[in-house]
Amino acid sequence: MHPVLKHRALRAIAAAVASASAANAPLPQREPPQLVVMPPIIVPIVGSGRLDGALHLKLVLAATDAPGLARLTQRLPALRAASVAGAIEFSRLYASPRAPVNAAALRTALTTVLRAEDGAVADILIVEVSAAD
Repeated sequence: MHPVLKHRALRAIAAAVASASAANAPLPQREPPQLVVMPPIIVPIVGSGRLDGALHLKLVLAATDAPGLARLTQRLPALRAASVAGAIEFSRLYASPRAPVNAAALRTALTTVLRAEDGAVADILIVEVSAAD
């Protein structure tokens, strides 16, 4: 075998062995996700002074840490009220039963509202969203 090819082959084998040993290495211990599941929210879609439909959504709140999770769980009714208010405002401005819901914009709006309500909200996950007649 040519010396250059032999060198490349040995480097490839060494890289494969290194990646295999890295794949078998134990993963660092992580804290489990701190999640709070909210009951489904349904708010009206109002357009031109009439009821056009309903915006349906399911949210999961991610807490910053375990004490934050306890606080979010305790404050769930207030967080739900803030979520409903934010969803009503979003549906009034941006939702239509004849168009897909902009989940990214909804998430941004609800993140702002919920973080203002409680600083322990690390993230908001929209599990389900739809607009219907």
